[in-house]
Amino acid sequence: MSSSKFSLSADDLVISEVLEGTQQIQVPDYQREYSWGKDQWSELWDDVYALTRERNNHFLGSIVVIEQQESGMKTLELVDGQQRLTTISIFLCAIRDQFKGDEEFDHLAELIDGNFLKIQSPTTGDWHQKLRLNKFHNDNFERILNGSLDLVSDSQLKDAYEYYTAKLDGFAGDQVQKLYDNLINSMYIVQIECGSEVSAFRLFESLNDKGLDLGAVDLVKNRLFMEANENSSIDERRVNDLWEEIMTVIRPEMTQYYRFFSHYFMSIPSPSVKDNVSKNKLYNHVDELLGGGLAEVGLTVEEILEDMLEKSRVYVDIMNCEVSQNFQSSRLQDLNSKLGSIQIKNNRIRTLLLKIVVEYESADDVLESLHILEVLNTRDKLAGRDSNTSRDRFWSRLCAQMDQTNDPNEYLRRVAENRVPNDTILKEHIIGRDFKNNDFTKYILDRIEEEHYMKSGGREKSVGDRSSVDIEHIAPQRAWTADKYSEWKQYLNCSKEEFEEYKQRIGNLTLLQNSLNQTASDNPFVQKCEIYRNGTDFLMTQAIPDEYDEWRLEQIHDRTEEIADIICEVWSMENV
Repeated sequence: MSSSKFSLSADDLVISEVLEGTQQIQVPDYQREYSWGKDQWSELWDDVYALTRERNNHFLGSIVVIEQQESGMKTLELVDGQQRLTTISIFLCAIRDQFKGDEEFDHLAELIDGNFLKIQSPTTGDWHQKLRLNKFHNDNFERILNGSLDLVSDSQLKDAYEYYTAKLDGFAGDQVQKLYDNLINSMYIVQIECGSEVSAFRLFESLNDKGLDLGAVDLVKNRLFMEANENSSIDERRVNDLWEEIMTVIRPEMTQYYRFFSHYFMSIPSPSVKDNVSKNKLYNHVDELLGGGLAEVGLTVEEILEDMLEKSRVYVDIMNCEVSQNFQSSRLQDLNSKLGSIQIKNNRIRTLLLKIVVEYESADDVLESLHILEVLNTRDKLAGRDSNTSRDRFWSRLCAQMDQTNDPNEYLRRVAENRVPNDTILKEHIIGRDFKNNDFTKYILDRIEEEHYMKSGGREKSVGDRSSVDIEHIAPQRAWTADKYSEWKQYLNCSKEEFEEYKQRIGNLTLLQNSLNQTASDNPFVQKCEIYRNGTDFLMTQAIPDEYDEWRLEQIHDRTEEIADIICEVWSMENV
């Protein structure tokens, strides 16, 4: 990209002012295809139609353009807003075709063509499209502009035209004229004109910094397609196809697409990253790669995208705990179960998980690394360590350092032993913290049941489907706020403030099946003990009536300390 100065201007224009004049508006080839559907078409229709009844004008949003000079004709490159302008142009085509053949309004059809859909070159006299889509989709658009709908293949463009034609069907000529006037004279757009691509992308970055998210992944895609369009050594069609394949893989599985791209770049050995590639840094990182970073390590754009596509499939398998790779089938159930545990309330660790699953050859080695990471991750979370940004940075640096060692698991072990909080610090945090009713707390209780109570009780079985199990508060959370718990309020013999401090301590929590939880929560402690003793398979829960004759703050504190000791044993580096 060029290094021209950052410059822009902005004008508040009605649609007629945007489409009039001799400058052609061109959608660059790197832009995505036309993708608006019925929801967006109907919203535009409703906005235009409402002007006939409710208000005088309506703001449609903004477009971003860059002035260019091409074949002796000044053009505006449309870098943002093509969906909106394309839909407006198709709407105008439907209005034009409604006017045709009506003597009273036929002149308006010619006016729409000559003023808003087509422009005439002042030097050659040739007619051109006012709005020109990218080379992959312009043919169908041009046929609609020329009124040759029978030649248009099935597409969103054709569907949009047919939508507006159907909406106009049955309208009298003067009603259509009113809609036409509203569309071109009462619908406003802010047209932002930038001096260069650099200015446009800096504008996007600035808007993102201010919280007006234009989409980090869209910016990356636009930058990538621009590079492919301007560099003859790059197979533009291949780049387009690879990108769409990647998005096809990740789009159904996640809403924050940038996470995959960030985790991918931080996980690969080359080109390496110096720091975390956060959402805000993603575009800059790709820009640096396209500006020379890929060439420095001997990679082409097509090669990095092919690798990205392969890793996107693995990434989705990690998310869904359905990894297979070439690992021995007998170990896959344990491997995927452990992947599920590690990712609870921590999707940022996928940076390292992607690297491990891709680069390790043995399922046993993967499982060993996952055991180490489980201890590291759980102890860190229980101790309340680190912000999201620092965790991203930690996993990124860990990936980079693993590339420098011959024994990655031994390196992970050393890092974990040096980083994890010791038992004394961990116990202090466990005793003093609240445990919310979420999957992480359920995971902690699950593992305590499996690794401590089941093993000590001589029973080795899985807790089962976590979704069918509830966290039971032995002393009800709402003892002071719900009338049905009035007996508990008296039984606890403490102040509301004191109970608030203890009610979400882990010592007040256990596991129950869903249906039993609903029964037990309304009963005082003695009645609950009958259910705990006879109505559940959870040994942790069965142990409560055996170990406690009453349940007040002192018992919550004692059991919290007991569970803190168990946690230190279960999540110990000595076990991995």
